[in-house]
Amino acid sequence: MDKYLLDCLDKVLTEAFSPAGWRNHAAPELAALCAHGCALHELEAGQPFIQGGFPARTVWVLVRGAAQVICYNRKGSCSVQDAPEKTQMFGLMEQLSGYDSYTATVVSSRPSLMFSIPAPLMMDALEVSVPLLRLALQDLCILAERAMNRTEYQALHHPRDNLAIFLHHNCRDAREFPHTIRITRREMAEQLHIHLRSLYRYLDDLKMDGLCSVVHGHITITREQADLLAAYCQGL
Repeated sequence: MDKYLLDCLDKVLTEAFSPAGWRNHAAPELAALCAHGCALHELEAGQPFIQGGFPARTVWVLVRGAAQVICYNRKGSCSVQDAPEKTQMFGLMEQLSGYDSYTATVVSSRPSLMFSIPAPLMMDALEVSVPLLRLALQDLCILAERAMNRTEYQALHHPRDNLAIFLHHNCRDAREFPHTIRITRREMAEQLHIHLRSLYRYLDDLKMDGLCSVVHGHITITREQADLLAAYCQGL
């Protein structure tokens, strides 16, 4: 693989996954990558960028925004399996597992910026770049941890407590407060596998306990409430 192209991919993805987030400091490198099949995509809310069952030819990186990973059964019923709001790769698991097709559908749940990388380019880079391999491993570890946590929460905790844990995880890395939960209540209910009516009831309970607020229709968490949520969840 061309060393300059590899260095470009290293710099662009390292910036995307950095705590400060995407700042487009790697503009020349980005231009070089786009000349070799990579691309930036501005997506609207609800716009799919991966379709389950379609050929897995691209690795996608959520640079800014939020996404939902949706699985369907043969009858057309669907379930939201994940709803990341931080930088994450999609389509990498299929490449590493040798799957020819994507295993789930992924849509942008709010206006988002995505970076697409041709799968052969990404796999060639992982063969020779330790920094990129480390990023990929960290990304997959975070994905695995979220999946294990969901299984644990659903098996061990009451749905009300699962909602509190969800809110805690959503705000614990917030850069400023008050922190607003970006997804809708319906999306939250789907992700937590809770009936929507029950979600409203549990949310009212948490508000009465001072663990969250609703401001202009949006679930909002202050710094004090975030601390209370952390203490509450630590005791579960």
